[in-house]
Amino acid sequence: MDSPLVRWAGGKRLLTNKLLRYVPEKFGTYYEPMIGGGALFFALKPARAILSDINQDLMNFYGIVKRRPRAFYLRIRRLRVHKKNYYSVRQWNPTDPLNRAVRFFYLARLSWNGLYRVNRAGQFNVPFGGRNPRKLISWDRLRVASRSLQTVKLRSGDFEEMVRRAKRNDFVYLDPPYPKGATDGNGFARYSATGFKTEDHKRLAACAQRLAGKGVFVMLTEAAQKDILRLYPDHFKIEVVRTRSLIAAHGDYRREVREAIITSYDPKGKGRSSP
Repeated sequence: MDSPLVRWAGGKRLLTNKLLRYVPEKFGTYYEPMIGGGALFFALKPARAILSDINQDLMNFYGIVKRRPRAFYLRIRRLRVHKKNYYSVRQWNPTDPLNRAVRFFYLARLSWNGLYRVNRAGQFNVPFGGRNPRKLISWDRLRVASRSLQTVKLRSGDFEEMVRRAKRNDFVYLDPPYPKGATDGNGFARYSATGFKTEDHKRLAACAQRLAGKGVFVMLTEAAQKDILRLYPDHFKIEVVRTRSLIAAHGDYRREVREAIITSYDPKGKGRSSP
C-alpha cells in the first residue's frame, strides 16, 4: 500500500485500512476535494480521479510530482537539512512552479510535526521541527507516486465547486479540517488564509446531501462531536472510531482521539477488503 508523500495535520494515514472497508466495491470517478496528504487516494489508486484542495501550493506540488518528478528530485536532494537553511527557505518566495514545489515540500518535511500552517496573510509560519533525515525523499517513492497520479486530474478551489460535476455512482470522499476545540483536541483549521469555519461545515453537510440525492456515493471523516454530527440526516450512517492524533509536541503524547466515519450508503456489502 503506497503511503502519502507529505504528512498533513488531520491526515488519515493511521485510519486508512479502516476507511478502505467503507469504500464502495465499484464506482465511477473518485473525487477528493480536500486531498491533503492523500492517504486514502494513494492506498486506493483509482483508475479515474479528480483531486483538489484549496491550498494552491499543495496542488502545485502534486502537479510537479505528476509531470516533472525527476526535475523535482534533482532539485530537492541538493538542499541541506539544517535549521538555518530551513528559515532561509521559509523566507524564499519563488514564483515558478518547480521551485514553489521544492519550497513547499522542504518546509512540510522539516517543520514541527510536519505541520503545514499559514497565518491570515497566507504566510507559512511553522518553526523548524528539529528532524535530521538522511534523505528528504527517495527517488523510488517519488516515481511510484508520480505513476499513481498519471491518470488523475488536479484542481484547486473550494470543495463545492470541485465536486459539482460528480454524478450517479461516482465516489466522493470528504475529509475537512476539524473545528477548533473538537473532541479530544484534534481540531486544526489553518491550512489556508481563510481557514475552515462552522459555516463551512454546514455547507459541507448540505453539499454531501445534494450529492447523495444524485446517487453519488459519499463518505466523510469528521470530528466526533454532537454539533457536527447533527448536521447529517438520519439516513446517513455514522460510526465513531478511535485513532491517534498525529499532532503533539512529543510522539509519546499523541493522544487517542475519536473520529466519525459518515457514509450516505450502507457500507455493509459495499466495502472492500484492505490490501
